[in-house]
Amino acid sequence: MNPILHRLATVLSALALLLTVGLVQAEPDTPTTMPATSGTQTTLPTTPVAPVKPWLVPGMAAGQEIVGPDGATLVWVPAGQFQMGMEGANPDARPTHCVSISRGFWLGKCEVTNAQYKAFCQQAKYTFPARSDQGDDHPVAYVNWDDAMAYCKRFGLSLPTEAQWEWAARGPENRKYPWGNDYDPSKFCSKQNVGPNGATYPVGSFPTGASWCGALDMAGNVWEWCSDWYDAKYYGKCPANDPAGQPKGTYHVVRGGGWLNFGNLCLTSVRSYYLPFAGYKHGGFRCVFVPAK
Repeated sequence: MNPILHRLATVLSALALLLTVGLVQAEPDTPTTMPATSGTQTTLPTTPVAPVKPWLVPGMAAGQEIVGPDGATLVWVPAGQFQMGMEGANPDARPTHCVSISRGFWLGKCEVTNAQYKAFCQQAKYTFPARSDQGDDHPVAYVNWDDAMAYCKRFGLSLPTEAQWEWAARGPENRKYPWGNDYDPSKFCSKQNVGPNGATYPVGSFPTGASWCGALDMAGNVWEWCSDWYDAKYYGKCPANDPAGQPKGTYHVVRGGGWLNFGNLCLTSVRSYYLPFAGYKHGGFRCVFVPAK
């Protein structure tokens, strides 16, 4: 073989070897697929998508449960129409009138507990009411309206309107009590059935007293703050759609009755009121969230 040609062939072979090595080393930088044992190909994992906050999405059916932003269980209350108030009741609960709730909402299944409120106080550097001493799983008491609102706002929640509260308590069947129309003192905490320490029960102690949407303790235990200002004559002039109370007032509405009361004050239609700056030993609250349509 011609020496010059032989030398040229050697150089070309060396170049080819270098190119081959370079390509092999570059391969890890390119996307690859891994063969699966079944014979199919599996792609490398991608970045996971963050889960949707469930309270931002409307529920599918009454009583559906999720965990809310404060860690408490929420139940779904669908939109609907009902008769608000009761003939023969106190004058401030008359006249009976048709009310439409145009948007469904998530409602606290139970009242906010001492444990939940303590956690909020630690996070927000808020003062816990020392006299609310019935136990971590009992409803927090001695919270005024501003205290309740501060808790709600911390988690992007709110207090229910009076109409939302009554709709969740009595529902489309217009029940006298959350569970039905028959009085049964074994289904709620009241003066006839006080808790183990002579006051409240742990929240959720009466599952047979649930309302149509699965909300518990809507009768008794503690009175619950609503967002509305109280007006004794409001039912004679309130709008038919999503009433939210007067723009100002002296007292805020409370609903549901408490452990100091007999059953006649724990009806779903009974209205009462507290001074917003005062905390009461039989007063607490639960939260609500209305998702966008």
